[in-house]
Amino acid sequence: MLTIVLVDPKIPQNTGNIGRICAANEVRLHIVGTPAFDMDDKAVKRAGLDYWQYLNIETFPDIEAYFEQIKDEPKHLLTTKTTNLYTDCSFGPDDYLIYGSETDGLPPHLRERFADECCTLPMKSPHVRSLNLANSVSIVLYHALYTA
Repeated sequence: MLTIVLVDPKIPQNTGNIGRICAANEVRLHIVGTPAFDMDDKAVKRAGLDYWQYLNIETFPDIEAYFEQIKDEPKHLLTTKTTNLYTDCSFGPDDYLIYGSETDGLPPHLRERFADECCTLPMKSPHVRSLNLANSVSIVLYHALYTA
């Protein structure tokens, strides 16, 4: 089963929207590290609507332990700090799609450790730093689902 991984998410509405996308597609959601909000926050639940009960979600407070646990799993770390396009990646049905926080992205040590597994979404404008996290998850998740 595909797994969406959010490292230190900051915006509850994004996490709620991503949870809804995961529930709709029977994809696991892993929250890793420390979210900047309570997972019971009304904004998270509101964005996920009444689908939250169908979500396969787990939390992992220790980032280092989590990445040690999945070090040999097929994964794709999404970051603006690479030129490798997500469309050039080969996706499988058990891959991990990993995203950093909305404000900081993925920690540099993870990007360095898994440099060969980093990819990005292309953007034409040099004036835009990144896309909304929930939108980025949607784009890559649907691509992975239908090309795996």
